[in-house]
Amino acid sequence: MIQFFRKLRQNPIAEGKTGRPARPVGRYFKYALGEIVLVVIGILIALQINNWNQGRLALDRERVTLSNLNSEFRDNLEDLDSINNILLGAIDANELIFNMIRAEPVEHSVNIDSLLTRAITSPSWKPSEFVLNELKNSDGLAKLNDNHLKKQLFQWSRFFNELQETMAQLEDTNKDLILFIRENGSLRNVDVESELFNYRRSQLGIENAKLLQDFKFENIIDDKLYVLIEAKNDYARAKVLIEEILQSTSTE
Repeated sequence: MIQFFRKLRQNPIAEGKTGRPARPVGRYFKYALGEIVLVVIGILIALQINNWNQGRLALDRERVTLSNLNSEFRDNLEDLDSINNILLGAIDANELIFNMIRAEPVEHSVNIDSLLTRAITSPSWKPSEFVLNELKNSDGLAKLNDNHLKKQLFQWSRFFNELQETMAQLEDTNKDLILFIRENGSLRNVDVESELFNYRRSQLGIENAKLLQDFKFENIIDDKLYVLIEAKNDYARAKVLIEEILQSTSTE
Protein backbone atom coordinates (compact mmCIF):
# COMPACT_ATOMS: atom_id res chain seq x y z
CA MET A 1 0.00 0.00 0.00
CA ILE A 2 2.83 2.44 0.89
CA GLN A 3 4.72 1.59 -2.31
CA PHE A 4 1.58 2.44 -4.29
CA PHE A 5 1.41 5.96 -2.81
CA ARG A 6 5.11 6.44 -3.43
CA LYS A 7 4.70 5.63 -7.13
CA LEU A 8 1.80 8.08 -7.40
CA ARG A 9 4.00 10.78 -5.99
CA GLN A 10 7.12 9.92 -8.02
CA ASN A 11 5.41 9.73 -11.47
CA PRO A 12 4.59 13.43 -11.71
CA ILE A 13 8.16 14.27 -10.74
CA ALA A 14 9.57 11.95 -13.40
CA GLU A 15 7.26 13.41 -16.05
CA GLY A 16 8.17 16.99 -15.21
CA LYS A 17 4.69 17.91 -13.99
CA THR A 18 5.67 19.30 -10.67
CA GLY A 19 5.51 22.95 -11.75
CA ARG A 20 8.35 25.34 -11.51
CA PRO A 21 11.48 24.07 -9.84
CA ALA A 22 11.33 24.43 -6.12
CA ARG A 23 14.16 25.29 -3.92
CA PRO A 24 15.91 22.24 -2.41
CA VAL A 25 14.50 22.97 1.05
CA GLY A 26 10.93 23.01 -0.27
CA ARG A 27 11.47 19.80 -2.19
CA TYR A 28 12.75 18.03 0.92
CA PHE A 29 9.82 19.36 2.93
CA LYS A 30 7.33 17.95 0.42
CA TYR A 31 9.09 14.60 0.49
CA ALA A 32 9.05 14.54 4.30
CA LEU A 33 5.39 15.55 4.40
CA GLY A 34 4.52 12.83 1.94
CA GLU A 35 6.38 10.25 4.02
CA ILE A 36 4.51 11.35 7.14
CA VAL A 37 1.14 11.11 5.37
CA LEU A 38 1.96 7.63 4.12
CA VAL A 39 3.07 6.49 7.58
CA VAL A 40 -0.08 7.89 9.19
CA ILE A 41 -2.29 6.20 6.59
CA GLY A 42 -0.45 2.92 7.15
CA ILE A 43 -0.88 3.20 10.91
CA LEU A 44 -4.61 3.97 10.56
CA ILE A 45 -5.11 1.00 8.28
CA ALA A 46 -3.20 -1.28 10.66
CA LEU A 47 -5.26 -0.04 13.62
CA GLN A 48 -8.49 -0.61 11.71
CA ILE A 49 -7.47 -4.16 10.84
CA ASN A 50 -6.42 -4.82 14.44
CA ASN A 51 -9.73 -3.45 15.77
CA TRP A 52 -11.63 -5.61 13.32
CA ASN A 53 -9.69 -8.70 14.41
CA GLN A 54 -10.22 -7.90 18.09
CA GLY A 55 -13.94 -7.41 17.51
CA ARG A 56 -14.19 -10.71 15.64
CA LEU A 57 -12.33 -12.54 18.42
CA ALA A 58 -14.62 -10.95 21.05
CA LEU A 59 -17.71 -12.11 19.15
CA ASP A 60 -16.26 -15.62 18.86
CA ARG A 61 -15.60 -15.70 22.63
CA GLU A 62 -19.13 -14.51 23.36
CA ARG A 63 -20.62 -17.22 21.13
CA VAL A 64 -18.66 -19.85 23.08
CA THR A 65 -19.82 -18.32 26.37
CA LEU A 66 -23.46 -18.31 25.26
CA SER A 67 -23.17 -21.90 24.09
CA ASN A 68 -21.69 -23.01 27.43
CA LEU A 69 -24.37 -21.15 29.39
CA ASN A 70 -27.09 -22.66 27.24
CA SER A 71 -25.71 -26.17 27.76
CA GLU A 72 -25.45 -25.73 31.55
CA PHE A 73 -28.96 -24.35 31.95
CA ARG A 74 -30.40 -27.00 29.63
CA ASP A 75 -28.90 -29.70 31.87
CA ASN A 76 -30.30 -27.89 34.91
CA LEU A 77 -33.75 -27.87 33.34
CA GLU A 78 -33.67 -31.61 32.64
CA ASP A 79 -32.55 -32.26 36.22
CA LEU A 80 -35.28 -29.95 37.52
CA ASP A 81 -38.01 -31.84 35.65
CA SER A 82 -36.78 -35.13 37.11
CA ILE A 83 -36.53 -33.81 40.68
CA ASN A 84 -39.89 -32.08 40.40
CA ASN A 85 -41.62 -35.43 39.77
CA ILE A 86 -40.11 -36.79 42.99
CA LEU A 87 -41.16 -33.62 44.80
CA LEU A 88 -44.77 -33.99 43.69
CA GLY A 89 -44.76 -37.59 44.92
CA ALA A 90 -43.46 -36.47 48.33
CA ILE A 91 -46.14 -33.78 48.54
CA ASP A 92 -48.85 -36.30 47.70
CA ALA A 93 -47.64 -38.74 50.40
CA ASN A 94 -47.38 -36.02 53.07
CA GLU A 95 -50.85 -34.71 52.20
CA LEU A 96 -52.34 -38.20 52.57
CA ILE A 97 -50.65 -38.64 55.96
CA PHE A 98 -51.65 -35.14 57.05
CA ASN A 99 -55.31 -35.82 56.29
CA MET A 100 -55.21 -39.16 58.18
CA ILE A 101 -54.07 -37.64 61.49
CA ARG A 102 -56.87 -37.79 64.08
CA ALA A 103 -57.58 -38.71 67.66
CA GLU A 104 -59.08 -42.13 66.95
CA PRO A 105 -56.93 -45.06 65.70
CA VAL A 106 -56.52 -45.47 61.95
CA GLU A 107 -57.69 -48.62 60.14
CA HIS A 108 -55.05 -51.33 59.82
CA SER A 109 -55.77 -51.62 56.10
CA VAL A 110 -53.89 -48.34 55.50
CA ASN A 111 -50.21 -48.95 54.76
CA ILE A 112 -48.76 -46.03 56.72
CA ASP A 113 -45.23 -47.41 56.36
CA SER A 114 -45.41 -47.17 52.57
CA LEU A 115 -46.65 -43.60 52.80
CA LEU A 116 -43.87 -42.70 55.22
CA THR A 117 -41.29 -44.13 52.82
CA ARG A 118 -42.48 -41.67 50.19
CA ALA A 119 -42.92 -38.88 52.74
CA ILE A 120 -39.31 -38.92 53.96
CA THR A 121 -38.00 -38.49 50.43
CA SER A 122 -35.87 -35.36 50.22
CA PRO A 123 -36.01 -34.17 46.59
CA SER A 124 -33.42 -31.41 46.88
CA TRP A 125 -32.47 -29.78 43.59
CA LYS A 126 -28.93 -28.42 43.34
CA PRO A 127 -28.44 -26.83 39.91
CA SER A 128 -24.98 -26.31 38.44
CA GLU A 129 -23.52 -22.80 38.39
CA PHE A 130 -20.00 -23.68 37.22
CA VAL A 131 -20.11 -21.77 33.92
CA LEU A 132 -21.87 -18.76 35.43
CA ASN A 133 -19.45 -18.57 38.37
CA GLU A 134 -16.48 -18.83 36.01
CA LEU A 135 -17.97 -15.99 33.99
CA LYS A 136 -18.34 -13.83 37.09
CA ASN A 137 -14.82 -14.54 38.33
CA SER A 138 -13.27 -13.65 34.98
CA ASP A 139 -15.33 -10.45 34.68
CA GLY A 140 -16.86 -11.94 31.56
CA LEU A 141 -20.41 -11.18 32.69
CA ALA A 142 -19.83 -7.43 32.32
CA LYS A 143 -18.50 -7.95 28.77
CA LEU A 144 -21.69 -9.55 27.46
CA ASN A 145 -23.39 -7.43 24.81
CA ASP A 146 -26.93 -8.48 25.69
CA ASN A 147 -28.05 -6.31 28.62
CA HIS A 148 -31.28 -8.27 28.90
CA LEU A 149 -29.30 -11.49 29.38
CA LYS A 150 -27.17 -9.78 32.05
CA LYS A 151 -30.37 -8.90 33.92
CA GLN A 152 -31.66 -12.47 33.61
CA LEU A 153 -28.42 -13.93 34.95
CA PHE A 154 -28.47 -11.45 37.84
CA GLN A 155 -32.03 -12.50 38.67
CA TRP A 156 -30.98 -16.14 38.52
CA SER A 157 -28.06 -15.57 40.92
CA ARG A 158 -30.34 -13.84 43.41
CA PHE A 159 -32.95 -16.60 43.06
CA PHE A 160 -30.26 -19.27 43.44
CA ASN A 161 -29.40 -17.95 46.91
CA GLU A 162 -33.06 -18.07 47.92
CA LEU A 163 -33.34 -21.60 46.54
CA GLN A 164 -30.39 -22.76 48.64
CA GLU A 165 -32.23 -21.63 51.76
CA THR A 166 -35.35 -23.56 50.76
CA MET A 167 -33.31 -26.69 50.03
CA ALA A 168 -31.64 -26.44 53.45
CA GLN A 169 -35.04 -26.13 55.15
CA LEU A 170 -36.30 -29.13 53.18
CA GLU A 171 -33.42 -31.30 54.37
CA ASP A 172 -33.94 -30.12 57.95
CA THR A 173 -37.63 -31.06 57.95
CA ASN A 174 -36.75 -34.44 56.52
CA LYS A 175 -34.21 -35.04 59.29
CA ASP A 176 -36.82 -34.04 61.87
CA LEU A 177 -39.30 -36.56 60.48
CA ILE A 178 -36.77 -39.39 60.39
CA LEU A 179 -35.63 -38.58 63.94
CA PHE A 180 -39.21 -38.61 65.22
CA ILE A 181 -39.93 -42.00 63.63
CA ARG A 182 -36.67 -43.36 65.02
CA GLU A 183 -37.58 -42.29 68.56
CA ASN A 184 -41.33 -42.94 68.54
CA GLY A 185 -42.00 -45.60 65.92
CA SER A 186 -40.30 -48.17 63.73
CA LEU A 187 -37.88 -46.83 61.17
CA ARG A 188 -37.21 -50.42 60.13
CA ASN A 189 -40.82 -50.89 59.04
CA VAL A 190 -40.51 -47.76 56.92
CA ASP A 191 -37.25 -48.91 55.34
CA VAL A 192 -38.54 -52.37 54.37
CA GLU A 193 -40.98 -50.65 52.02
CA SER A 194 -38.00 -49.50 50.00
CA GLU A 195 -36.66 -51.71 47.22
CA LEU A 196 -33.12 -51.11 48.48
CA PHE A 197 -33.77 -52.55 51.96
CA ASN A 198 -34.25 -56.30 51.65
CA TYR A 199 -35.12 -57.24 55.24
CA ARG A 200 -38.19 -58.32 57.16
CA ARG A 201 -40.43 -56.07 59.19
CA SER A 202 -39.68 -55.44 62.86
CA GLN A 203 -40.57 -58.30 65.23
CA LEU A 204 -41.06 -55.95 68.18
CA GLY A 205 -44.72 -55.31 67.49
CA ILE A 206 -44.26 -51.58 66.90
CA GLU A 207 -46.80 -50.05 64.52
CA ASN A 208 -46.27 -46.64 62.97
CA ALA A 209 -50.02 -46.12 62.71
CA LYS A 210 -49.97 -44.86 66.29
CA LEU A 211 -47.98 -41.84 65.11
CA LEU A 212 -51.15 -40.55 63.46
CA GLN A 213 -52.54 -39.80 66.92
CA ASP A 214 -49.54 -37.75 68.05
CA PHE A 215 -49.74 -33.93 67.84
CA LYS A 216 -45.94 -33.65 67.58
CA PHE A 217 -46.03 -35.87 64.53
CA GLU A 218 -48.77 -33.67 63.07
CA ASN A 219 -46.62 -30.58 63.56
CA ILE A 220 -43.63 -32.23 61.87
CA ILE A 221 -45.72 -33.28 58.87
CA ASP A 222 -47.23 -29.80 58.72
CA ASP A 223 -43.77 -28.22 58.69
CA LYS A 224 -42.47 -30.59 56.03
CA LEU A 225 -45.54 -30.14 53.84
CA TYR A 226 -45.23 -26.35 54.07
CA VAL A 227 -41.59 -26.42 52.92
CA LEU A 228 -42.38 -28.93 50.17
CA ILE A 229 -45.01 -26.60 48.74
CA GLU A 230 -42.55 -23.71 49.01
CA ALA A 231 -40.03 -25.80 47.06
CA LYS A 232 -42.70 -26.59 44.45
CA ASN A 233 -43.29 -22.86 43.92
CA ASP A 234 -39.53 -22.25 43.71
CA TYR A 235 -39.19 -24.99 41.11
CA ALA A 236 -41.95 -23.43 39.02
CA ARG A 237 -40.21 -20.07 39.21
CA ALA A 238 -36.87 -21.67 38.34
CA LYS A 239 -38.36 -23.30 35.26
CA VAL A 240 -39.57 -19.94 33.95
CA LEU A 241 -36.19 -18.26 34.57
CA ILE A 242 -34.25 -21.10 32.93
CA GLU A 243 -36.47 -21.12 29.85
CA GLU A 244 -35.96 -17.36 29.46
CA ILE A 245 -32.18 -17.75 29.78
CA LEU A 246 -32.18 -20.61 27.28
CA GLN A 247 -33.98 -18.40 24.79
CA SER A 248 -31.50 -15.55 25.32
CA THR A 249 -28.43 -17.83 25.03
CA SER A 250 -29.60 -19.73 21.96
CA THR A 251 -27.02 -19.43 19.18
CA GLU A 252 -29.21 -20.95 16.47
